[in-house]
Amino acid sequence: MAITDTREQQNELLMRSFGVITKGLRQLVRSRLGTDPAITIGRAGILLALLERDEPVSISALGSARDLTPREMTVLVSGLVREGLVQRSTDPQDRRVSLLSLTPAGRELAAEKLLPAGRQAAALFNELSDPDRDELLRLLGEVAVALERHGINVPLPPAS
Repeated sequence: MAITDTREQQNELLMRSFGVITKGLRQLVRSRLGTDPAITIGRAGILLALLERDEPVSISALGSARDLTPREMTVLVSGLVREGLVQRSTDPQDRRVSLLSLTPAGRELAAEKLLPAGRQAAALFNELSDPDRDELLRLLGEVAVALERHGINVPLPPAS
């Protein structure tokens, strides 16, 4: 019985730790974005996703990839459009579909401010040894596989 209790306690500690670490990483990224209240983690994520794709993408596809509800996407996109960072267009093959793309101002913000801020935050992992970073990546891959066994797809970014 003690082994089960210990394992359950460890599992609960892991869940709480993932939550706390995720919150801390978000705070680190936010601190690197500067003091502009218009740039939130959600907005930055959309701008960077559009920069990465470098072609118009449907609102629903982007929302699905970012795990955002249609309502969340509407709020985020409306603000970005209003500020001239993103533009909407109609999909020529399906006029019911709205496509998003970066404006020149949005592209500049993403490339000149958001990408460097993300790189600065990612530098936190330089504090880990190479073997520890490799092991962390391996373990995160194992967690992703376990989630897939439970029907949750969390594709990790490819190693570069």
